[in-house]
Amino acid sequence: MQDYQHQGSAAQPLIRIAIGAVCISFAPVLVKAVGGGIPGPTGIGMYRCLIGAALLFLAALHRRDRLLLPGRVMALLALAGFIFFLDLFVWHRSIILAGAGMATILGNTQVFATAVLSLLLFKEKLTGRFILAAVSAMAGVILLVGIGSDVTFDGQYLKGIVFGLLTGIVYASFLITIRQVGRIRDNGTNLTRIAWISLFSGMFLGIAALVERDLGPPPDLKTWSLLFLLALVAQSAGWLLIARSLPKVPGAVGGLLLLLQPVLATVWGAFLFREHLEPVQMIGAAVTLVAIYVGSLKR
Repeated sequence: MQDYQHQGSAAQPLIRIAIGAVCISFAPVLVKAVGGGIPGPTGIGMYRCLIGAALLFLAALHRRDRLLLPGRVMALLALAGFIFFLDLFVWHRSIILAGAGMATILGNTQVFATAVLSLLLFKEKLTGRFILAAVSAMAGVILLVGIGSDVTFDGQYLKGIVFGLLTGIVYASFLITIRQVGRIRDNGTNLTRIAWISLFSGMFLGIAALVERDLGPPPDLKTWSLLFLLALVAQSAGWLLIARSLPKVPGAVGGLLLLLQPVLATVWGAFLFREHLEPVQMIGAAVTLVAIYVGSLKR
């Protein structure tokens, strides 16, 4: 009986990560469903983060978690919030211009950007296997974006590709900042940390949306509902499940489970928006995903 209980408790983090990956896989779909009108891609990010922050703070209050954290931690959370603002700024544009699946796969190339930044900042060495994975991923991305296929490279599509690749770089910076926050003992919980990051990100996105003049109230109940789902499912539930459970599983297993996000985002995009990948692009997607997984293994 105890063995069954132990196996069940060991499987719980895996299940939570898988559910979290499914949750965040809906983010690009919901962003594209809202579209590029009013609110625009930056405004969508603002509503996503501010509604998500409100939900997270309410949950923290219900649990009686400590909300105010030490100044050093708050400064790092503000930095993480600014970087996450940059992440959503470029990623939402990539989703609208290049498609939900394409943008998500390109964003997940953060694995390689994270490794390079870790080398520069923390002197973490890179193995030959990782370098081979990085080269393979570059080849996969070349095929994925449509080189060698019948894809039409118009201006909007090319902008979407560039924004997707920038997402990987910014997202890597965000993850490194989060790792530094996690090393500080401050009696804070993942719930309160993600709540503060969401709030800071929402504030920066709001300022950017005002500058762009694309910020306005959602035009109808459908848009409000999509934004609320984006905040609840992706920003709150998905990230909480992943942040809580990822440290409890081997890196290889966690990396494999998180690949559910780009795979499912591609499926949702094809099913809901008829996003079509040419055969060459499908091969490129497969090569890129395998390379991302190999690159996510412990260096």
